[in-house]
Amino acid sequence: MEKHNSEIQLITFKLGENVYAVDVRHVREVVSLRKIVKLPRAPPYIEGIMNLRGRMVTLVNLASYLGVDGYGDPSETNKGKVLIFTLDNNRDLGFIVDHVLGVLRVKRSSIEKPASATDPSLEGVIKTDDGGIIIVLNIPHLVKELNLMN
Repeated sequence: MEKHNSEIQLITFKLGENVYAVDVRHVREVVSLRKIVKLPRAPPYIEGIMNLRGRMVTLVNLASYLGVDGYGDPSETNKGKVLIFTLDNNRDLGFIVDHVLGVLRVKRSSIEKPASATDPSLEGVIKTDDGGIIIVLNIPHLVKELNLMN
């Protein structure tokens, strides 16, 4: 019971018109989008790679991967932020987002699983006081789904 009511910290960010969140424990850092080098024959959601202080970071266009509308080409706009994750194989992965809103503290019990949600990448949703919804993503599952561990 204690774990269910414990507080967690979430990094909130925008993709298109939607607000998303991920557990802050999974994010190593947040950086501005730098020059992207396109990779040949990469899946459409892989924007390319970026050099971050001497480490190559594979960049995933999270909006494209999730099928979110209203999101431009990040290499053209160059306004995005990148959430950096370090994978089990010590490689870096970056999720490109529109912009980071901040850190939110919530009780685990306030994250609700929608009845229609069957995607394990969706941890749940949080209802905000202003009537909005924040979609909480399950980052470990998303990373596994991307199959970039090799």
